[in-house]
Amino acid sequence: MLLTGAAVLSGLVASTLGGCSTIEKLPNPLEETYQGPKVAGMFRDEPDIRVRILKGISTVEVGGPGRVVVRQVGASVGSPSAMTPPIKVSSGAAGVSVSDAGGAKRDWPFGTNIEIVPMTAENTTGGTTLETAVRVNGTAYPGIVSVQPRWSSAPNTFDVVMSMGIESYLPGVLTHELFKDWPRQTYEAQSVAARTYAIHERSRARGENRAFDVEDTEADQVFGGLAQSTKANEATRATRGMVITNNGRLVRAYYSSTCGGRPASAATTWPIKPDRKFNKDSVLQAKQREHACQNATFYRWSVKRSGDDLSQRVRAWGRRTSNDIAQLGRIREVTVKEFNKGGRPDQYIVTDERGGEYQLSAEELREACNEAVSGLAPITRENRVHSGDLTVRVWASEVEISGRGWGHAVGMCQWCAKGFADLGWDWRKMIGTFYPESSVEKAY
Repeated sequence: MLLTGAAVLSGLVASTLGGCSTIEKLPNPLEETYQGPKVAGMFRDEPDIRVRILKGISTVEVGGPGRVVVRQVGASVGSPSAMTPPIKVSSGAAGVSVSDAGGAKRDWPFGTNIEIVPMTAENTTGGTTLETAVRVNGTAYPGIVSVQPRWSSAPNTFDVVMSMGIESYLPGVLTHELFKDWPRQTYEAQSVAARTYAIHERSRARGENRAFDVEDTEADQVFGGLAQSTKANEATRATRGMVITNNGRLVRAYYSSTCGGRPASAATTWPIKPDRKFNKDSVLQAKQREHACQNATFYRWSVKRSGDDLSQRVRAWGRRTSNDIAQLGRIREVTVKEFNKGGRPDQYIVTDERGGEYQLSAEELREACNEAVSGLAPITRENRVHSGDLTVRVWASEVEISGRGWGHAVGMCQWCAKGFADLGWDWRKMIGTFYPESSVEKAY
């Protein structure tokens, strides 16, 4: 349905994206049986996604088309105000203050969250072109801006969350997760994995009553705003609604840059906490498979550190995470304790000069090697330990760490997807290889 600015101002539109077109069954992520939400009946139409793009800031500038609507989230009729961009938003102990380019100003009382909607004839979900989209600190985004002050802890700071249709969100992920000259099949495989991951995390967030669904960083998946890439938009449209499932339940479709030829298992990469039982999903466990990431920058890599540097970082990681390895002396040896079914190390034993032994998972060892420590050189692209698939050689005062791949290596390998596309594979064959025994279903 097309809506004019007047219709928005009248309060006749829903304050949340999607209106009544979405039917959701939200799982309780703490239930023992939780693995992933059932796809059947989850959505009638395209769902929204709430992406946190800024956090803990004190002011923000929002631009956009000729006019925008500023309103209280969940407000009754009469609350919205039309304002002229750019507008400036700030928050404090008294509430939220908004001023526009024409000198108009409006204040909302303490405890009020506001949203900013471009006045376009497109729909209630905000502009989806450069001409109609809002701009947050100069970057164009599809959808609606939500300003969420931290009322209970620091009301002078707030988060900015963008709400948009998930199909508008995905192109902005693809353009930041993949190289622009990679084949379209790679973009299609990435779109299916990214959509699946986003909907899975969205379901968890709604079940836990979080104020947003995903971050715009590597904490979830990188999102850079409105994407103008033809390839990214076409790949998203070609796979619209397609998600990865196992026995009808959504898979948490992890992916990373480069597997180095040996995939990892989710169950041993991350701790199985009560709210992360989905990492036991058989689809996410390593199995021998073909790979095609030999041309990746970090297919093979090697870095050198001093023994003191590495030992300090590992101890500091132990202190931060309350791990016994905080007692580590000088590292003498690092050996593999277990390999997974894909041939990748799962567990390591770190031995110090006193004979003490400490067990770490592959991902824990990678994090420990890269721990930031005051007084030591910063971790950079050149000296970073890029994955948990590694070999450590210790000499008198120097350590050489050699490894395979970049990232955790669970699920899809992006460089393999590029290599497979060069071999003529389509996205369905890639998904079946990266997530063995999975299915692909249309969620909406």
